[in-house]
Amino acid sequence: MSTVQKFNIVKDASKKIHRFRLHGRTLEFKIKDIPHGTEPVGWVKDAITQIVLKGTEGVKSTDMVGFTFCSKDFARGQGWMRFKPAAEVSVDDVWEKISSIYQSNSTGLNTETFCLGITSVEMPVGKGGPRGRNYNTFNEECAKRRGIVSINNKDNLCLPRALSVAKAYVDKDPEARKIRRDIGQLQGKRARELMTSADVSIPEEGAGIPELQQFQRHLQDYKITVYTYGSKGRDVIFEGNGVGPPLNLLHHEGHYNVIVSLKATFCCGYFCDECHIPYNDKKAHRCGGTCPGCRQSPSCSSEELAVKCDSCKRSFRGQKCFDNHLQHSICTQIRRCEDCFKVVPTNRRHTCGEIFCKICNKHCPADHLCYIQPDTRSPPTKDFLFIFYDLETRQETTRQEVVSKNGKDEVRTSLLHEPNLCVSNQCCHHCIQETKLVFCQPCGFRQKIFSDEDVISNFLDHIFTFRKKFKNVTVLAHNGGGFDHQFIFKYILSKTDITPDLIMRGTKLISMTVGNINFIDSLNYFPMALSKLPKAFGFSELKKGYFPHRFNTVAHQNYVGPMPPLEYYDPDNVKDEKAKEALVKWYAEKVEQNYVFDFQKEIVDYCISDVNILAQSCLKFRDLVIKETNVCPFMEATTIASSCNKVYRRNFLKPNTIGIIPKRGYRWRDNQSKVAIQWLVWEEHQRGVNIHHAAKGEEVRVAGVKVDGYCEDTKQVFEFEGCYYHGCPRCFTYQRDTPLHKDPSETLNSKYDTTLAKNERLRSLGYEVIEMWECDFKRRLTDNKELQNYTETHPYVKQTPLDPRDAFYGGRTGNTVEYYKAMEDEKIKYVDVCSLYPWVCKYGKFPVGHPKVYVGSECPPLASSSGLVKCKILPPRDLFHPVLPQKMNDKLMFVLCRKCGQNLNYEKCQHSNEERALTGTWVTEEVLKAVEMGYTILEIYEVWAYETIQFSNNVSGLFTTMMNKFIKIKQESSGWPANCKTDTEKDQYIERFLQREDIHLEFSKIVDNPGLRSLAKLMLNSFWGKFGQRENQPKTSIINNTAEFFKIMSDPSIYVNTVLPIGDEGNTLIVNWEYREEASDSLSTVNVVIAAFVTAQARLKLYDSLEKLDKRALYYDTDSVIYVSRPKEYDVPTGEFVGDMTDELEKEGLGSYITEFVSGGPKNYAYKFWSTMEQKEKVCCKVKGISLTLEVQKTVNFDSIKDMVLTPDEPVYIVAKHIERTAEHEVVTKNIKKRYQPNSTKRKFLEDHSSEPFGYKKSKNM
Repeated sequence: MSTVQKFNIVKDASKKIHRFRLHGRTLEFKIKDIPHGTEPVGWVKDAITQIVLKGTEGVKSTDMVGFTFCSKDFARGQGWMRFKPAAEVSVDDVWEKISSIYQSNSTGLNTETFCLGITSVEMPVGKGGPRGRNYNTFNEECAKRRGIVSINNKDNLCLPRALSVAKAYVDKDPEARKIRRDIGQLQGKRARELMTSADVSIPEEGAGIPELQQFQRHLQDYKITVYTYGSKGRDVIFEGNGVGPPLNLLHHEGHYNVIVSLKATFCCGYFCDECHIPYNDKKAHRCGGTCPGCRQSPSCSSEELAVKCDSCKRSFRGQKCFDNHLQHSICTQIRRCEDCFKVVPTNRRHTCGEIFCKICNKHCPADHLCYIQPDTRSPPTKDFLFIFYDLETRQETTRQEVVSKNGKDEVRTSLLHEPNLCVSNQCCHHCIQETKLVFCQPCGFRQKIFSDEDVISNFLDHIFTFRKKFKNVTVLAHNGGGFDHQFIFKYILSKTDITPDLIMRGTKLISMTVGNINFIDSLNYFPMALSKLPKAFGFSELKKGYFPHRFNTVAHQNYVGPMPPLEYYDPDNVKDEKAKEALVKWYAEKVEQNYVFDFQKEIVDYCISDVNILAQSCLKFRDLVIKETNVCPFMEATTIASSCNKVYRRNFLKPNTIGIIPKRGYRWRDNQSKVAIQWLVWEEHQRGVNIHHAAKGEEVRVAGVKVDGYCEDTKQVFEFEGCYYHGCPRCFTYQRDTPLHKDPSETLNSKYDTTLAKNERLRSLGYEVIEMWECDFKRRLTDNKELQNYTETHPYVKQTPLDPRDAFYGGRTGNTVEYYKAMEDEKIKYVDVCSLYPWVCKYGKFPVGHPKVYVGSECPPLASSSGLVKCKILPPRDLFHPVLPQKMNDKLMFVLCRKCGQNLNYEKCQHSNEERALTGTWVTEEVLKAVEMGYTILEIYEVWAYETIQFSNNVSGLFTTMMNKFIKIKQESSGWPANCKTDTEKDQYIERFLQREDIHLEFSKIVDNPGLRSLAKLMLNSFWGKFGQRENQPKTSIINNTAEFFKIMSDPSIYVNTVLPIGDEGNTLIVNWEYREEASDSLSTVNVVIAAFVTAQARLKLYDSLEKLDKRALYYDTDSVIYVSRPKEYDVPTGEFVGDMTDELEKEGLGSYITEFVSGGPKNYAYKFWSTMEQKEKVCCKVKGISLTLEVQKTVNFDSIKDMVLTPDEPVYIVAKHIERTAEHEVVTKNIKKRYQPNSTKRKFLEDHSSEPFGYKKSKNM
């Protein structure tokens, strides 16, 4: 790399949070212009490398480091790289992450301003002597306090020295005084002896948590606790799991001293070593600690020597603890298994190798296969409270940030939202049906109004008064997760010590739980504006009209007078002229009436109306769902998707029907990774033997124990020890005695001990055990090219096992033309499938149970299988609408040549068949359709063959019963069709529906019922998505305790993604993290194969029309097609039933049609159409990501899109107000600048604005 600096720093800001040893540095920088003739990617990579090195200056090798990246071109927000020890950070890893984020977020590499955030955490380590000789320093204070023994060393062994001194003190060692004073260098000698016996070596930089963990493992009869100096004992950086007398240490600035008295050290009358709290009034302190030995509370003192029980095989904290466990019958209740070392209840059957499966709710073999379980519970009917609320906010306080653009600083201003009114409406199980009740004895006055400066504080106090009164409290706001709940969350973070449980997506709250109080968002159930809820649920708004939100300022709080000026109502921020005309007309009427505008009355009435709309909608929805399905959507779920899933499981799912896919799939589910198979095939190759292993589909057991590989001829057992699964002491040095997430009865040390014991047992039975640790083999892979080449090209390794999530693609969207104007005798039509996904769920084919897995040559013909297939397939040359989806360039594309698609090649395809071929995983039905259209299967790698079920000839499909129920409800609650006037016509309609849908509509129930219809639509359209939910989602924790922070930073089962301090002092941290893949669980409600079948069959339904329309299809989007209709050519038939195509323009009058169409890419189009109802030409414009208000439509409209498509020019920019959430959960309004430009990149577009798929070649016969 060149030494020339290739970047200029625009801004360099740092922040330190001493309490958490956290150092944040943010570097804004601009990459220098790329010299002529210089390779751009190399230049940018060098610049990124230089800035990473600059940003990590001063970071110690033992620090944990994480990175965030941002740029104005990152349309999807900032990216991040999870925390890892600084010694393991590779600049290449950072570059790879930045470049991948940049490529998927923006249009290409440029030299705009970037932002690199570096967060480092100084993990506790210690080596040298104490620093500082001034009065009141750490050293001076330790010398003064009788409870502290100072370690005065000149080597890096202060930790083992301190432990030796502490141990001598509690053991009442006769030489304790000599050890303490290091007379005759006895302290150093004992320290080195301890290191030898514990097998611990101290790194040059000093000892930290890894070494503490190793010492604790050796000193199991003692408990090591390390306190932070200056925190009065409240901050603990390490707490071991040993049982016995405590070895308490004090840590400060890289040095350990010994605590011999907690009370003297922390100047208190009493000190609770369970919760680490100093106190002086013995009666005032109540500790909830439970003794891990005798299971009694308060916890037994850990100062006593451990006593072991020969009966239950467990250890106890001294004689009293031992006696307690006998007295309270603990000895007869739990025991430790001497074979597998697990602590198990004595009244339950225990079989080594079995686990308690949380999904199956019973003990099962560790390798058993699970099923999604029917839900047999009932919704809560008592002891609950619902609180509905809405906030009004002022926007006067400004926030400013300086942003560098084109080398110049630009000040950007945002307006902070500050709540000044809250209206809440509540009801409990007593009064929920009494809609007009003002006061309820259990829950008080149902409506509350908070209107002072402490709105959030007072409202939160009000909510918390119900914590003890009700078992469950549910708090709802519409768009609460994005707006209202944010103010409560911000208050909790900055003003309280509460640590809520959170489910978040980015900064949006899905749910926030504080004890028995759950905050959820009604928008996650009703994806529509609050103003549309009355129509959806069939009731009228209480407060008609509009409210001037921009008029809500401090100066106007007591305003009483004429109507505020019209601009305060923001008339240009509405969707269309019709909406603006309605607003202007209403305003003019008020002015004409000399309406007196009382601000306080208006804002309260407006807020009350919104809360009442929300409460009525939610309660009506809840009543309907409980009545029809026996599920409470708000207390048993957090979204409409999870509600629908619960409805299905509670009412329709039969046992052992839908399998839960093992975490690693079926072939390698026995913790067999790719690297394990690499080692096994290499051993097989090197030794010239046949090894049975999982990649061959063979479960291998030796002497009743499952092993990774076995050679029957040589009696050799092959064990590949995955570092996490087997507790590698070299890779995982932190928290080795912490209970693990998947099985709290296990720790890394217990895994490691079990591994050693298992191998020793096999050897004792006469087998030769050949083992390899994952970390060792990975090093060999790097160093040995022959090993690397052989294993990477081996058939068992080259094609990794089928990942079912790879078959889960979304809907097909795209344009085949950029512009088309209907010619004479032509009409452009717009049709869409009526209830596409409900149609698929009702009539589609779906897998049941678990599949039979076939690999390579054993794979059966696809025509005789149904399921998933991983294969290599060659597309034809001349297919205008390719069949198979493929993810390329961060898009879902349909191409005829892999290379052309990846490179967006606009030249004639010259690639070989190997370069053209697609490799992927698809649903077999989609591949069979591809073969029908001319694709050729070159190689099949793996097939998951399922038994399937499908609705036909009165045989119900997997979801048919549920779909039929809600199709019936939807149809009946929609009322009679307009053409059904007489009873005869109505009877004919019922008969017609029965013949087509096999659903009998009840004459008396066919009545317009908006609420019931909304329920049915939500259930039909939101049902299937939960099956495809991504597992192991990132999680968010709120941390205000140092020990908890260091624990999460060093937890071997998780990855920390980001750490964000809140407030200037940073006493609270928001930590985003996720489980390691090895430590995560399969979700009990997910089967991604089901989701893949849904979307595949939906694409095939759309393809049926595309195939017949061929080049007349202009645009398509999941369930719709815009196409050119010509006389005597195929026209898409339309109908009235589920799965039929319907005319999208029929609402504009029968026979309405499009005359001119333009598209700038997927979900980016506009058209002119003739409305037969209004007898005039109208315009429709749709652009994803841009809210087309009247103001925006002045810039982005049919004519401007057409001009940009026909004569490509510079992009246009739109400035619009946008409400955002900051990283610290403040809500602000910003003027954001959005870039608009046509972007048709899914196909190869030609000069005449038509297109063809990438890799397309006309056949010679065309």
